[in-house]
Amino acid sequence: MRLDNETHELDLVAKAFQIISREISYQGLAKALLMEALSYSGASRGAILLSGQRELLAKADASFPRERANFLASFPPHAEFRLPSDLAEEVLDRKQTVVRQAGAESSALIDPANPPSGKIAQLCLPLIHQHWAIGVLYLEADGDAEIFTPRCVWVTSMLANQAAVSFESVRLFEALRETNMWMVRGQQIGGMGSYRWNTRTLLSRGSRECYRILDIDLDVNPVPFEVFRSRVHPEDYPALEQDLTEAISTKSPFTHEYRVIHRDGKTLHVVAVGQFDEGPTGDLELEGIITDVSQRKAAEQALADARNELARATGLTSLGELAGSIIHEIDQPLTGMIMSAEACLRWLARDPVQAAEARKSVARIIRQARRAAEVVTGVRSLVRGTQVHFAEFDINDAVAEVLLLSNREIERAGVIVRTDFDRSSPRVEADRVQVQQVALNLVRNAIEAMAGVEDGNRILALSSGVADGMISVAIADTGGGISPADRERVFETLYTTKGAGLGLGLSICRKIVKLHGGQLWVEENGRCGAKFTFALPLRQAVQTSESR
Repeated sequence: MRLDNETHELDLVAKAFQIISREISYQGLAKALLMEALSYSGASRGAILLSGQRELLAKADASFPRERANFLASFPPHAEFRLPSDLAEEVLDRKQTVVRQAGAESSALIDPANPPSGKIAQLCLPLIHQHWAIGVLYLEADGDAEIFTPRCVWVTSMLANQAAVSFESVRLFEALRETNMWMVRGQQIGGMGSYRWNTRTLLSRGSRECYRILDIDLDVNPVPFEVFRSRVHPEDYPALEQDLTEAISTKSPFTHEYRVIHRDGKTLHVVAVGQFDEGPTGDLELEGIITDVSQRKAAEQALADARNELARATGLTSLGELAGSIIHEIDQPLTGMIMSAEACLRWLARDPVQAAEARKSVARIIRQARRAAEVVTGVRSLVRGTQVHFAEFDINDAVAEVLLLSNREIERAGVIVRTDFDRSSPRVEADRVQVQQVALNLVRNAIEAMAGVEDGNRILALSSGVADGMISVAIADTGGGISPADRERVFETLYTTKGAGLGLGLSICRKIVKLHGGQLWVEENGRCGAKFTFALPLRQAVQTSESR
């Protein structure tokens, strides 16, 4: 009969161990331990107290911070638990099991609906893991302490020890679950999934995000290569296969970008990276990350579209500059042709006809027309980016021709011209028409700048010089000058200080000078006026090769 009782008791204890070991949460484990201890001992009330739950379990402290105690389970469920200080000191600090009889006022469980009366029996033992007291198991019964026999205490202690080990397992399990949750969440936020592919079996395993990116059902595990291949865009698979084959043969790091097609027709752009190592079975495996870069590709496409639109707008602007520049530069020769034609008609209308003078007027018309044609050709080649025609010429002679073409305008404006050309300067290698276009525009601007100056004080000064492999031409006036704030802005397209100006002349001049590898700038001309200077390299070997 005694053997049967012992066998029955062992069965109960074994079953209790199984129940406790199955729990994977703090609350579940605490409740299971409490209920099994109450059932075995016959106690009427009890509680489980853990020190600081996970935080203090992770770094158990010999001293129990009672102010941070975490009450996890009690019976009755709504009883208030207060561990007496003498019990806490004996059980937690000294790690001793306490069995005693006390008055009802010493009860640690206070149930307002059913307060204890008379004497009570208490069993309080520590939950110990690796020599640290991580909590207590408290049992209480009405009457004397005989209910908690030595065997009862021994069995309850075994249950408590098992629970202490299980509490640590739960802590590790929850830490692992939390880490996994962070990893899953991080992969979802980053749009990247991890994978491992066996190069012999062609089977692969992957994270949840990897399955989402490839649109593969989670129950497909491991994933056959045929399933993966069915998701790759047919146009992208040959290049992917070639890169995989090469990476496998050399065991070098793998990276490839391709498209994935979902079953609903949605297309993703992905980048797969990985490196090879030996798997658990000794097979060569590729481990890496696949990243959904669809948003990045969309942003890149939007940026490309914006650049194309900007290029188109720039082309329209260049076309506007071409039209504006032609208008700007051929205005003078057209005006000259009109004046010469009117003069020719006057000579022909005289009696007798002044044929010689008429022929001179016609000759001037021809020269101005040729000049206009040269301007159109030069500006068109500049704006369209065609090759500049470099050739050697005397820059002083070229500037003198500009003065000759501007002679009528100079005379009408009452401008006095002074020149100081360096006649010893070598010949420059440049596009003569475009350089003359720069000089003509600067001369014309200087004449217009002096329109409000008194007669006799309108002085146009031109000079040239050579220094450090550069030849410079300066064109100065005695007009109102340019404010420091406008000295750089005057070279901007569409910016002008003239009421009727187009804001194109100086910007095109700077383009021409830069195309020749030179510089164009403006500064004060003494006490009044402005001086524009452009400097060009004497030789164009480097610039010529670049322009091609």
